[in-house]
Amino acid sequence: MLNIFSMLAAFVAGLLKTAFGIGAGVFLTPLLSLTMDPKTAVALMAPMMLITDFSTLGTHWKRWDKKQLLIILPGALLGTILGSYYLAGASPEKTKITIGTIAILFSTLQILRIKKEKLFTNIKFSPWQGSIISIAAGTASAIAHSGGIVLTIYLITQNLKKETFVATLVGFLLFADCLKIVMFSRLGILTLPLVKISLFLVPVLFLGSWAGSKLIKKISDKQFIIYINILVFLSGLILLIKH
Repeated sequence: MLNIFSMLAAFVAGLLKTAFGIGAGVFLTPLLSLTMDPKTAVALMAPMMLITDFSTLGTHWKRWDKKQLLIILPGALLGTILGSYYLAGASPEKTKITIGTIAILFSTLQILRIKKEKLFTNIKFSPWQGSIISIAAGTASAIAHSGGIVLTIYLITQNLKKETFVATLVGFLLFADCLKIVMFSRLGILTLPLVKISLFLVPVLFLGSWAGSKLIKKISDKQFIIYINILVFLSGLILLIKH
């Protein structure tokens, strides 16, 4: 299980979070699911996602929008619990289909959000719509570590300053990732051997963070994210075909 793919996942997780401020789970979960049991892939990524949250928390401390957190965190709680139970009960084949579908949908959404930015900024979601979206985000976070992209659909319409936007998103991710650790442990998805492997990969994770700090100065983030999402789309498609 501790192989080149898991080490590469840890490296890219640190790189993406540092260089582009985005959660790496939605990109890496379908890729890892091609080489291991999808539930194992989700569980292995969970501690690493939490570590990346804490590594960026200091930069964004208290810059979040408290009103928005009050809107999205209850939904995150409900959605993460629902997603965790789904993941625990689903068969490996069903999990592959779910992760593959999420990868295709959300990579397409991410590309559209970059290419058609005005389409999202001209929309204004209400608080109750934000609550519904946060439930979907929590569910997607538990199943495929992709809640950040879902929540972005709501937050990008709220006209927040860049610092406030990122800090609020980090607050959501930290809350959801902490809850996932608890739920995955209680439901037997995350085991002690998997935690040990994740901790062993921490140095690789921080090596990726260092590389990300260098990369951010040399490449367009929009261009890079588009290429990554094309890779995610293809990975999701392969998961569905393999099924």
